[in-house]
Amino acid sequence: MRKRDRAVLVVASLEASFSDWYISFMGRRRKSPQEKKQLEYAKDHFTFGWNSSRLFPRAWSRKKAHVNRQFRHKSEELLGKAKPGIANDDVELIADDWTAEHFKQSVSRKRLYKHGTVTQGEKIKRKLEERKEGIGRTVRQRRWYDREASSAMNTLDSLKGKQLIEVVRLANLLCCGNAKERKRVVLPGNPAGRAIRFAWLVSSGSASHVNALRRDPELSKAWDIWRAKAQEILERDEQREERRRQQKEHAKESKRANSRRIAKT
Repeated sequence: MRKRDRAVLVVASLEASFSDWYISFMGRRRKSPQEKKQLEYAKDHFTFGWNSSRLFPRAWSRKKAHVNRQFRHKSEELLGKAKPGIANDDVELIADDWTAEHFKQSVSRKRLYKHGTVTQGEKIKRKLEERKEGIGRTVRQRRWYDREASSAMNTLDSLKGKQLIEVVRLANLLCCGNAKERKRVVLPGNPAGRAIRFAWLVSSGSASHVNALRRDPELSKAWDIWRAKAQEILERDEQREERRRQQKEHAKESKRANSRRIAKT
């Protein structure tokens, strides 16, 4: 056969194969963008984990590499006896012990699990539900803090006499006391206990509670008045403690002076 005839046959075979491929390719129905998106929602997966979606693939590849490395090292340890260079007599002794079942039981590959894996469609569904639930969340939170501030200030304004002094001392202990003293404080579950907790949070600088007072000028003014009362009570307590301390020091000094006078006589 001449070279020219061979070339013609090669070209004819190539044309036939190309025509078959073209017919099969064009015979497929092209998917619409909506169909492609539905396939993506069903086939693609997403893992809700402690790490971000970008960091997860790298962490997963490191886990797989670690498991494969462990399996390879165990296999090398068990098969190290049968490596090239072993004597014929030793081969016969090892062959009886090493069977496929024995090797399978001796070496096992640790299985990895992906926790919280969902399809892309399920992920989008969850995100939309979270977004829907988040609508108006800030408004609801502000209303709740406003109600708490109003209730606490009404309770603080209604306190009188010894009850007011006790509440002020407890609030001061929570704000200025050390950790051991704060642990000993047990707030009651009544409105007074909730009011003490509110005063402690405001004095500690809780942004949510402070902003609740700032949004209502009347509550802010009532808080300033109550804080001034509390400051007067605490100042009286400090003065009382200072007088007691001075009296103790004076008593000790008088006792020392009497002792020296008796010693001289």
